[in-house]
Amino acid sequence: MNLFDVFNGRDSLTGLFRRFRSRVLRSEVEVVGKCNRCGRCCRSVLLFDRGRWLRRASQFERLVADAPEHARFRPAGRDAGGYLLFDCALLGRDNNCTEYGARPALCGNYPSKSLYYHGGKTLNGCGYAFRAVTFRDVLWGRKPIKPADFSAVLRREIEQERDKQT
Repeated sequence: MNLFDVFNGRDSLTGLFRRFRSRVLRSEVEVVGKCNRCGRCCRSVLLFDRGRWLRRASQFERLVADAPEHARFRPAGRDAGGYLLFDCALLGRDNNCTEYGARPALCGNYPSKSLYYHGGKTLNGCGYAFRAVTFRDVLWGRKPIKPADFSAVLRREIEQERDKQT
């Protein structure tokens, strides 16, 4: 499976429905989980430039000229729709980025909420997932799962440290 399979026109109705549901329920999707360093998101990547997925090498060359941080990607073939697929040349054998601090926004934003709202899903085996309030949640009277109040957790930890010092 590549990113074309999870983020393309075939899932546009799903994305449209997700955007509609989010607006009606006034509840935005959450990205939950953590990276498990599988490296799948760094392989068979589709690149997007000027409103289009890349199909030709000349488009990739123009993208790299405009945004040199994309030079890390190497052509790896084509998907079933004819779009160019790229692998990141800076992915180490341990599935960690060898240039983590200089990675492009594309890498740092995975998985973005826009992926969900365009009908996509996280890759199989990815430690991340999307959590959204559904119509069923509202109809059955279940409360949406809210993220933890991290400021309260931080305050408790500070208080515990103070108690240990006294």
